[in-house]
Amino acid sequence: MKAKESLKYNGKVLLRERKKQKLSRIDVALKLTLNEHQIKSIEENLATGFTNDHFRQLSIKRYAKVLVVSIDKVIPVNNNTNNEDNILNDVKNIEIKKYSFILPLALVLFLFANIFVFNLPEEEVDYLTLNDSIDNISDPIPIEADENALPIEINENDTPPEVAQINYDSSAPDNVALDFICTIDTATDLTNFSTKKPEKPATYFFIISDEAQTFCTIDSNNILKTYNLAKGERMTHKGTAPFKLQLNPSVSELYFEGWKVQLQNDDFFIKLHPGKINNLD
Repeated sequence: MKAKESLKYNGKVLLRERKKQKLSRIDVALKLTLNEHQIKSIEENLATGFTNDHFRQLSIKRYAKVLVVSIDKVIPVNNNTNNEDNILNDVKNIEIKKYSFILPLALVLFLFANIFVFNLPEEEVDYLTLNDSIDNISDPIPIEADENALPIEINENDTPPEVAQINYDSSAPDNVALDFICTIDTATDLTNFSTKKPEKPATYFFIISDEAQTFCTIDSNNILKTYNLAKGERMTHKGTAPFKLQLNPSVSELYFEGWKVQLQNDDFFIKLHPGKINNLD
């Protein structure tokens, strides 16, 4: 299935150069923190692999940069549909139109709310305020692990590290990976991991980075975070499981619920499920 005509480029240029440099797709995927299917999608102009042309175009530029190929050989310079600035301008125009509609509506709702409240009896106003402060608090929904998820294992000689506080310097140039693009919020091809016998709470995970890298994570509350780690740096991320992560598995040591996650070289996008019984303090 070929990619849409909105983004015109020649993926075969990258394919030929990769083979010329004797690199595999997994080699390139490791450098770009993408998966092998996304590299194939770029090379063969497939419609799958990316949520939109904006992310595809950014990934193509990164791919060309890794192979030291002029981007003009891949994406025609005279193709107006490939102008990234146009994409951003379209987004800005949409935002302006959206807010031009929301602002008058918000003003009308504000005036209506004030008229409604001021016309209520005093005891009814108090009753509404009391209900808002109590009834709107909902009980947390228990999260169960995916039955098809892979188990998290630990070697006999491996000892899960103690929880450490986040300690990184995002301004240090050596910490930044090559033009990292976080797509974990839209990723669908994830490797699932779960713990059969959790020994730690599922409210955090611990990571040690053997080399400088950028990675991102999103929890069940859709809170997205991106971190820049230096070589040898370690940190703890706190949130609500399950966690989705986009990272470089070849340079990462990951611990969850007191166990070491056995990452494979192609596990760029993973999901950490809490154990079915996780009532640890």
